[in-house]
Amino acid sequence: MKLFRKKNLLWMMVLLALAVLARRMGAVPALAVAVMLAAALGGLYLWQWATAGRGVKRLAALRERHGFDAMVTALRARHGNPEHARFVVLGDTRNNVPVASEVYRQAAGEKPALVFHTGDIVRRGAAGEFLRNHVPLLGLVSPAPMFCVPGNHDQGARRDFNAFRALYGADRFSFDFGDCRFTGFNNCARERVGSETLAWLDGELSKPGARRRYVFMHIPPVYFEETFAGKDRRRGFKKNADAFHALMRKHGVDEVFMAHIHGYATAVLDGVRYTLTAGGGAPLSRHLAEANSVHNYVVLDVSPEGVRRFVARRRGDGAWERQEEG
Repeated sequence: MKLFRKKNLLWMMVLLALAVLARRMGAVPALAVAVMLAAALGGLYLWQWATAGRGVKRLAALRERHGFDAMVTALRARHGNPEHARFVVLGDTRNNVPVASEVYRQAAGEKPALVFHTGDIVRRGAAGEFLRNHVPLLGLVSPAPMFCVPGNHDQGARRDFNAFRALYGADRFSFDFGDCRFTGFNNCARERVGSETLAWLDGELSKPGARRRYVFMHIPPVYFEETFAGKDRRRGFKKNADAFHALMRKHGVDEVFMAHIHGYATAVLDGVRYTLTAGGGAPLSRHLAEANSVHNYVVLDVSPEGVRRFVARRRGDGAWERQEEG
């Protein structure tokens, strides 16, 4: 139930403490404490909002190497237009540098040509977090470039994804590599998947030249979430979900990758595979089966002969196991 989410429980405890204070000392002291608490929280928010631009210029200076356009250019210069492409998908690192580093190193061991991150790279979306907890880790998967889509935690205090855009140059990408088209976009803004986004996706996926199509976003649609999560909580998006699914079917998208619910899940719906890979370091979800509430990443080998698909999971003893899943 939504009532028992962590933030709601925290506020319930605060209200209970104020009620106890009012009963023991009177309404005036309780009101004074409530006012001071509100002032402190308001001051914290204003400070975060006012300092949201710190470090953005430093991130923008790194765009020459890490921006989407720069990475595509370097990728093609390194590999040309290969018949075989291996890529790794992971997500939800959320400032957990020790676990994220381990996941990145394991992913690098797959020798991928490129890596994708399904969002919630950091915790609050501040430029300093990207500089401390994300950029240094990119070297762990080098020379493979990492293409990221933003998560809801990457939007920053001003809710504008400014730090993310400063580093990557945009909040969506679409490019071809080998026989694959990779298309990623931001579905964490207020409208989630609006009409403009649907039109953009339709245009990008309609372009000729690719035999296989892969889509990346952060928040899953609710119809996919229903295949693996309990009925007591829904975090997926509903508005335009059916239109999005129709678009995936129309263009024969091979797989849609997402995050947001921390763990792993996959299902094929009307010929389109939807995969949740959100095990990069964020606290693992209790709304997934125990076997899927794990740190994980997904590997795809695409060749003229077909696609081989692997899932790597971190076991409770710290060892990693890798299984092929068709």
